[in-house]
Amino acid sequence: MMKCIHIEYQIPLYLVDQHAVLIEEYPAQNFNPLYTSKSEGLQLLTKHIQGKYPLIHATNFVEQYLIIPLHSYPDAIIDENVSSDANRNVSASDLSSTVHTTSTTMAGALIAGPFFNAIVPEELIKGIIVDHQLSFRQQDEVWAFYKKVPLISKERIYNAAVMIYFMLYQQELDIAELIQHNLHIPATSIHRVYLDSIPRASSESLTYHENDPEYSTSDRYHHNPEMERVFLQYIREGRKEDLIQWELGFPTEKLGVLSKKSLLRNEKNLGICSVTLVTRAAMDGGVNAEIAYTLSDFYIQAVEECENPAQVHMTTQRCNADFVDRVLEGQKQRYSHEVNLTRHYIFSHLYEPIHLQDLAKETKLNADYLSQLFKKEIGCSPVVYIQQQRIDEAKKLISLSHYSLAEISTLLQFHDQSYFTKIFKRYTGVTPKQYQKNRTGGERMGVGVF
Repeated sequence: MMKCIHIEYQIPLYLVDQHAVLIEEYPAQNFNPLYTSKSEGLQLLTKHIQGKYPLIHATNFVEQYLIIPLHSYPDAIIDENVSSDANRNVSASDLSSTVHTTSTTMAGALIAGPFFNAIVPEELIKGIIVDHQLSFRQQDEVWAFYKKVPLISKERIYNAAVMIYFMLYQQELDIAELIQHNLHIPATSIHRVYLDSIPRASSESLTYHENDPEYSTSDRYHHNPEMERVFLQYIREGRKEDLIQWELGFPTEKLGVLSKKSLLRNEKNLGICSVTLVTRAAMDGGVNAEIAYTLSDFYIQAVEECENPAQVHMTTQRCNADFVDRVLEGQKQRYSHEVNLTRHYIFSHLYEPIHLQDLAKETKLNADYLSQLFKKEIGCSPVVYIQQQRIDEAKKLISLSHYSLAEISTLLQFHDQSYFTKIFKRYTGVTPKQYQKNRTGGERMGVGVF
């Protein structure tokens, strides 16, 4: 199994026991030289295991690992003839005879990594070197290590976690629960994650190379403004499920650099910028200004008190969830329950046919009455609102995907492209082709940093 997983994802795998002692690895290779030893690194990684769910853990050295708790050792987990530590060549049968666990006791873990889900600029690696005051020899080892770490999208890693879990236990893991566990978001906030609602191109494993033109300095420090706009729109509109999906499917791109001298300082600077933007978006979404500024001060202070990059990342995620919850709470008070249900249904079914009768069934109201109520509270009919949301979605796809205009028209249920062009121009003032040219300079927009 370990060999198969490595071939598919091109990442090293480590099998450890309940004491984080290495049992098997594939392939055998050097660990991150920033740790004093491979044993120390594995010990630190296994400390983060909680419950049964696979965990995607970001270390203080930027790289990430997929950690899958083992409550038993399936016979298939160790491949024959895999490379391993010569002193710890243990077979699956040996393990089964020496390790006796119940389903609630951790017998060990399968660790896959390291990998990146965002391109790491040289400046961040230099910041790590400065933070740890490494010698010249150690610096060479660190550079060599980071150049070999593969680049894998978040979506692909989540899919890998689900697949490996199924291979181990023959149980289908709910991906919404997995995301909830990894984002530390309360269970009540995730009823459904629409992973298939927005088509996304899959990202294969890539390897970081400093001489790759994709890493040029000119585009390293700036993100795609369309990605920021989408992110802030989800905050502003209280669309928590879409925000979670955005986090999962965020394109594999370069990390921002706001401090070249320290990785931790860089992460804090990015976190503070994120808190500031989210605060403004939440205020636009109806959150009281005094409450928003108080929360902003709290989270900026929390970011400053973080002791490592992982804490900064978790703090900004909590900030996003907190603000979007407050926008949602304001919407519940501003709009009736039925109108909120209607908006949620529309957001969740933009890629499917939506009829007024569907909305009436969802809200248990008469269709005509629902239409009148919706127009009274929102300012337009449900039909017009659906058109507006689909055009807004079309703008995102034009800017961020590689779909043709005809494909986008079909995906969003505009089966007549001339009608799609007419409606698009009604709400944007330009045709889809003109919008595409204006946004991309005649070509598809490249992805930057957020």
